[in-house]
Amino acid sequence: MNVFTICSDRQKGLLQAVPTVFSNCYHSYCMRHLASNFRSDFKDLLLERLFRRAARTLRESVFKETMEKIKAKNERAHKWISNIPKENWASFYFKGDMYDVLTTNRSECFNAVLKDARKLPITSLVEHTRHQTTQFIQKRQKLGSSWHTKLTHYAEERIESSLRESCQYTANRVRTHEFEVKSLETTNSVDLITRMCSCRAFQTYGLPCGHAVAAINITEFDPYDYCDECFDAERYQDTYVEVVHATLDRTQCHESPEPLMTILPPLAKRPPGRPRTRRTDRELKG
Repeated sequence: MNVFTICSDRQKGLLQAVPTVFSNCYHSYCMRHLASNFRSDFKDLLLERLFRRAARTLRESVFKETMEKIKAKNERAHKWISNIPKENWASFYFKGDMYDVLTTNRSECFNAVLKDARKLPITSLVEHTRHQTTQFIQKRQKLGSSWHTKLTHYAEERIESSLRESCQYTANRVRTHEFEVKSLETTNSVDLITRMCSCRAFQTYGLPCGHAVAAINITEFDPYDYCDECFDAERYQDTYVEVVHATLDRTQCHESPEPLMTILPPLAKRPPGRPRTRRTDRELKG
């Protein structure tokens, strides 16, 4: 069974529902919603920035240092954050794959598209959704077909950044697949088989970090050999290869030989208390 990650705003029973329904997944809490709730309680921009820094850092030392700064400035804020399991919001402690995605912004974009359509009748709502989905796929088909690189533009930019960064490192082979990568200030360990670096960027982003590229450069391999398949331009194009076909109007639809099923509305709920009787007050007195 595949293990995947769900990012949510923790609302409307999701804290109980996600581990029950998706017991094989990791649950990430949306940082935008957490920061919004934090801002409502403390109204301190510096504290919020420290909170976001603690969420994004990939080094445990930086996480602990940032949390201590929050505690020194406001102990109540530190307690508020500490009451949220760090395994669900802090990048360093999160066990699943996040790819540097800490918010539900992508799903919120879909909600925004359908915002005005929610008031439409159901058939119009479905047709509006189909039309928007068609445009969404069409746009990405055109974008993907314009690429002539091995990876998506996002991944290509990250690889270029890692290539530039690798120039400042010196890599030494420890054994066949393990390397020690040094700079003037830091030393990191890279394992090419597990695709892990002690800086945690390699395994978090799914793309070689600068340390990993420095290690790869002294092998016969290429940095592109160590990128997650989800970043392949060809995979992106395959994602949007299908289309949502147009809906025919009723005059062009074939009548079904099966009898139509009548779906009745749900029964109205009875008001609380004893059921009413038809007896009048006079009958009760008699």
